[in-house]
Amino acid sequence: MSNDDGAPRPARRLLHTSDVHLGAYDSGRSEQRDVLRAELEQGFRSIIDKCRIENVDALLIAGDFFDNARVREETLEFAATEIARAEIPVVLLPGNHDHVGSSGSVYDRFDFVGAAPNLHLMRAPGGETVSLGDAEIEVWGRSHTEEEPNFTPFADAPPRGEAAWQIGIGHGHYIHPAAALQHSFHIYETELEAMDRDYVALGHWERLVRVAAGSMTAAYSGAPESLSGSIGGRVLLVDLQEDGSVQLEASSLEDEPSLAHHEIPLLVGVDPETIRRR
Repeated sequence: MSNDDGAPRPARRLLHTSDVHLGAYDSGRSEQRDVLRAELEQGFRSIIDKCRIENVDALLIAGDFFDNARVREETLEFAATEIARAEIPVVLLPGNHDHVGSSGSVYDRFDFVGAAPNLHLMRAPGGETVSLGDAEIEVWGRSHTEEEPNFTPFADAPPRGEAAWQIGIGHGHYIHPAAALQHSFHIYETELEAMDRDYVALGHWERLVRVAAGSMTAAYSGAPESLSGSIGGRVLLVDLQEDGSVQLEASSLEDEPSLAHHEIPLLVGVDPETIRRR
């Protein structure tokens, strides 16, 4: 695939992560909690190191960057310092744990953009597009606000924009044949396909998996720490190639072998009408 005029697209590389949950162990004081807190921070520090080593053009964080709105002030300062250290555009979409509602948001407690001018914090309730300028990338996403009981990350997404590369970002629950439908924040394959983006960066699941999205590539990066029974401890390197194709590499933060695109498990979706008839 190429641009409409037949010219190749500019090759770009993104790093996609989600569900970092900084501050999950901030409450209470104990030696064990201090160790777990340090491990979470080291995980994010390793993500920024990976951005620098891999020469990525932008970092995408697909929700639940913070675990809650009551995290310590030093956790907020740590996060901003590390984001600034990336020295590339960082697109942060708040999730259900770190929502941007009318009050009580963790992002109202600290001037993140002032401390890290390279940060693009997505706050518009109806969704917004972030342009990464010289990178020829536009990213569209809809942040959690905790004000919509039936929040859907990708319903009625706007059409494709003008930049060479069009990216979607969202935090929710992809509906597949074995999905538990009581979960909130539904994402359907048909919605992803209708968006007509080149890649969709997903968060909310703490496991690494690709999901069916028509002819597009969409994936959950999983948490940046290993969890029992899941492929974790990795981030996704997203290579946007000159021919318009997208290739993923699940790169380990824990000295494990990388997984190639085809080695990342794939989930097939289900039509919304099938769900309604259940």
